[in-house]
Amino acid sequence: MLKLWWERIRCCFSENSGFIWLLFGLNYFTLAWSLAAANDDWRLVEYGSALFLVIFLLTIALRVVFRSHPIAFRRVKGGLLLISLLPFLVEFFVMYSYGALIGAGIVNSILETNLKETKEFFEMYVGWREIVGVLLLMGAIGTVWRLHLWTRLRIPTRWQNGLLSMGLLLAAVLALPTLPEYADFMLHKMLPIQRACAATATAVENMAAYHRLSDKMNTDVHIVENRSRIKNIVFILGEATNRNHMHLYGYYLPNTPHFDEMAAKGEICVFQDVISPHSTTIAVLSKLFTFCDYESDKPWYEYHNLIDVMNAAGYRTFWLSNQESSGIWGNVAQIYANHSTWHKFTRIRDSQEDTGILDECLFPLLEEAREKHAGDHNFYVLHLMGGHGLYYNRYPYAFHKFTDKDIRLNVPQHFKEIVAQYDNALYYNDYIVDHIINTFRDEEAIIIYVPDHGEAVYDEGSVAGHIEENPNRHMIEIPVIVWGSEKFKEKYPDKWTALRAAVDRPYMTDDMIHTILDIADIHTEDYRPDKSLINPKFDASRRRIFRDLDYETQIRGRDGTENESP
Repeated sequence: MLKLWWERIRCCFSENSGFIWLLFGLNYFTLAWSLAAANDDWRLVEYGSALFLVIFLLTIALRVVFRSHPIAFRRVKGGLLLISLLPFLVEFFVMYSYGALIGAGIVNSILETNLKETKEFFEMYVGWREIVGVLLLMGAIGTVWRLHLWTRLRIPTRWQNGLLSMGLLLAAVLALPTLPEYADFMLHKMLPIQRACAATATAVENMAAYHRLSDKMNTDVHIVENRSRIKNIVFILGEATNRNHMHLYGYYLPNTPHFDEMAAKGEICVFQDVISPHSTTIAVLSKLFTFCDYESDKPWYEYHNLIDVMNAAGYRTFWLSNQESSGIWGNVAQIYANHSTWHKFTRIRDSQEDTGILDECLFPLLEEAREKHAGDHNFYVLHLMGGHGLYYNRYPYAFHKFTDKDIRLNVPQHFKEIVAQYDNALYYNDYIVDHIINTFRDEEAIIIYVPDHGEAVYDEGSVAGHIEENPNRHMIEIPVIVWGSEKFKEKYPDKWTALRAAVDRPYMTDDMIHTILDIADIHTEDYRPDKSLINPKFDASRRRIFRDLDYETQIRGRDGTENESP
């Protein structure tokens, strides 16, 4: 009996080896790529053995169930390959572009994008090489399956028993010890489709929550102390700005002339060691403007937010944005905007958008806010497009200053062109921030420039953009620049002195609300002086944690300078 069953198993494997290996490849290749990149060789072998064993046993089980229905058996196999193919292609692209597996941040970006952003994304990341590669890959998979090419590589029958038994024994020995420790991973995250489903469920759950947030947000603000007198507090929320690509911070191209001039005159405080808590906009906004940080034990919307605090303190609040208002999936920025005294967007989420809108389109909105809606005390948030890809859509032709010939990175020519476009976008961003500063130059005002996150532009190999799942330091190392008008400095010299003294302190912007309230002399029950960058009680020893990674030891410590010219 055992001999009969073994012969059936051997025949099943022999007849379906192509299906087994193809299904194994589609479901394991990207994970193996990720483990190999992380030098996790042992788990690479363990996971591979476990998956091969599962697929082999699944094939045997299907063959037994459909032994009298060969057509149904073929259709089931085809269905399994089909539902494995799409997650494989998506994850293969994500690994190729970002070096990461599918996660909620990626799905969130896919679901929240519109037609224009999708077009820009594919223009930035998908060229003819990528298109041809995908077509060749799909063609190869289809050809192998259609022509049953594996039948031409049949192992002689006399060898099959020994090789199959040894292979199964080896797979079992390697896989079984992993079950107790990695059972949850294998049940929920081992296959691309599992990761895609889990990430999609998380992203959709988060997005569905956004629709309820405005009602759920904790707006019952209790002001403990309010000595605020500053007439204008302006918060410029940048986008995708890597300080390592700014001349102000030592970059080799002169793309920040206005910042450089202001720094030389002592007009600005340039903070040298600040990082963002996340590398995607929505994740950052959930912490940048609330008391929620990585140590929090409640959802971010259960904490007080800066807009409501400023409202309660007697400020007129403004949210002026060059990014879309929310669409079907919702948007954290839109929630803050709705809580403001007056808000306006340069655009709405519309799949019919055809061209990029430059950040200078915010200027008339700012003028309208100041002339028609301002009060005695005002808090402005201006949300820029900044360095958001496609980079060449972020600046007019007049700011096309740098070309690929100026780039000192050891990367392909096409990458150098993209880096030059990014540097031009930051050159234009310098002009935008300078214009906003000049708008308030003769008034009592303090302006705080903080991007949401950074941007990798081939600084560490072939990665460009920003991603939560596999960050490098360029995605979170951001500039923070504070400007004060002469009237502000004369009226609040202690504030300016405190700001200048704090420029070298290590900081993460999930605590930014404490600093802003300290500047404004507004304290609530949640305010913590040890989290305020300008406070004498500031705790400079607080660890900066990004997705469970210690920035100092696990992110900053990576050498990202290997592509730079001396």
